[in-house]
Amino acid sequence: MLSKKIGIDLGTSTVLVYVKGEGIVVNEPALMAIDEKGARVLAVGRAASELLGRGGKARAIRPVRDGDGMDYDAAGAMVQHLIGRIVGRQRIFRPDVMLSVPPMVTGVERRAVLEATMHAGAKTAYLIDKPMAAAIGARVSVATTEGILLVNLGAGSTDVAAIALGEMLALESIPIGGAALDRAIEEAVAATHGVRLQPGEAERAKVGVGSATRPAAEAWLELAAVGADGRSQRLRLSGKEVQIAIQAPLLAIAGGLQRVMAQASEDRHPSLKRNGAILTGGGAQLRGIAEFFTAQAGIPARVARDPQSCVAVGTGMALDNLQVIRRGQHYIT
Repeated sequence: MLSKKIGIDLGTSTVLVYVKGEGIVVNEPALMAIDEKGARVLAVGRAASELLGRGGKARAIRPVRDGDGMDYDAAGAMVQHLIGRIVGRQRIFRPDVMLSVPPMVTGVERRAVLEATMHAGAKTAYLIDKPMAAAIGARVSVATTEGILLVNLGAGSTDVAAIALGEMLALESIPIGGAALDRAIEEAVAATHGVRLQPGEAERAKVGVGSATRPAAEAWLELAAVGADGRSQRLRLSGKEVQIAIQAPLLAIAGGLQRVMAQASEDRHPSLKRNGAILTGGGAQLRGIAEFFTAQAGIPARVARDPQSCVAVGTGMALDNLQVIRRGQHYIT
């Protein structure tokens, strides 16, 4: 088969592209740099981040905002760039493309995304809801499982779904993701230490010493901050402080997991409780996250292998199993 099969996970902060037979070929910021008038795309992904970092008149634009909102013109431009990068200029054999979308988008919005993908050079365009793609990428047999919970922890939002026999029984999209944890750390530092963390430092603390559960051994990280007088300074932050700071948003996600469990029909509860929850997305890499949800939601949880890639991989894998997608009429040929 000469045409490629491409799965695209266009997230709030990161875009990942999976190509059948090659694996993940793109893992870059979901960012574009456009000219001052917004008429021309200057750079995409990592190149856009580097261009914007040099200053100048280029403007930044993200196709996906806060996890759910999508700029469809920007999304189409990014998909076109990605297809061109993977396929090259010679598009005799146009690719089959599947794009994951937030589950709450409307039918009109889905149609707009499909048309943008076709315009970008796809032979056939399909859409799949992110939770279903994440489950497939986590190697769940979605067509035959009698019940499993999926928690996809993204940068802008977290999707929680109960899945059985190829369908989502219940779903909740929670406007809390990795960015909300970063903001919680920034707010805690400001309240406790009276300083403002420099951009990116809260995320560095979360990744470096953060944990959903109480850390077994204390760890510290030195961060760049700005004092009340506007002067730069260094702040030594402990893992325990980070753990306390992120409890509220994590508890909100645990509450969503419990609600989705409750919304599923009673006859599915035994399977859901037995199989538990699979955690995917970049946020699933937080230390102690599975233990946290197991304790707080009362449902056994585990982190998928390579959780950040699950949506992209599942989006690509779904191209070989299109029955559910076609039944939902979310495709154009």
